Amino acid sequence: PVCRVYNYEPLTHLRNLRANCYGKYLALRGTVVRVSNIKPLCTKLAFVCGTCGDVQSVPLPDGKYTLPAKCLVPECRGRSFTPDRSSPLTTTVDWQSVKVQELSSEEQGEAGRIPRTIECELVQDLVDSCVPGDLVTVTGIVKVSSTEEGKILHLR
Repeated sequence: PVCRVYNYEPLTHLRNLRANCYGKYLALRGTVVRVSNIKPLCTKLAFVCGTCGDVQSVPLPDGKYTLPAKCLVPECRGRSFTPDRSSPLTTTVDWQSVKVQELSSEEQGEAGRIPRTIECELVQDLVDSCVPGDLVTVTGIVKVSSTEEGKILHLR
C-alpha cells in the first residue's frame, strides 16, 4: 500500500528553493507546464554470475545502474555479471517527469521576470495524474541531478 501526505505545510515558494533544501521534504504549489512520456524506471535489476550462474537482485537508487561487487555464493565469489531484465527478480515502475512553474507573483520587482520552474518526478499511481495547465501542490524530497547544463534541482 502507498500512503500520501496531504495539506503539508508550510508551502515553499520556488524563489526560496536553494541547494540547502537538498534532501528535505517540502511542498510547493504551481502550474504544470510540461509532462514527459511515461517510461519504465528499473528499481531492482537481476544479475547472473558469469562463473556459477547464481542470480542476485540489486537495488538501483534513482534507476542508476550498479554492478554487484561479487557473487554471494561463498564457494564462488565471481566478479563477472550479466544483467537479466526478464528475470522475476527485476522490478520496474512507471515513471514520468513534469515541469511545474511558480504561480505569478505580485511582488515588487518581480514584473517581467521569467517564471521559475522545477522538474518533478512522478512514479507508480501518480503517473498520468496531471496535464499542462493543472494547478498542483507537490510534496516530495528535493534532490539534485547532474546534466550537461549543470546541476538541476528536482522534487521526487
